[in-house]
Amino acid sequence: MYRFFYLLTVILASILCLYTGAAWWAPAVTAAALALLFPVWRRNGFWLAFIAGILVLGIYTGFLHLDSEGRLTDRLAVTFGVGNGWGLVVATAIWGGLTAGLGGWFGASLRKVFERRQLAGANK
Repeated sequence: MYRFFYLLTVILASILCLYTGAAWWAPAVTAAALALLFPVWRRNGFWLAFIAGILVLGIYTGFLHLDSEGRLTDRLAVTFGVGNGWGLVVATAIWGGLTAGLGGWFGASLRKVFERRQLAGANK
């Protein structure tokens, strides 16, 4: 059940980061902080945050693409060599997913380090 709450909170935190206009790496920081709080494994910390990042960034950039009728994304897609605007939307979603996923993996790994130190301190 905690995996669902982790996924939901990463989605909500990523939406909040987009709403406030935070930096592109802010979903990674929020995913890391949430992985510190929720008892997720490193693998789940990565994959659940990756899915959340892909969903949020994909929907957001898809909305921006449709809202501007593809004017900006089609021009930027040619600059980056992606092909068309939808290719840029997919590339942006994957980049956002990787960023959030690596943040979640880092947070879950950091939590494991803290747990090991507590166990080592308790054994002394």
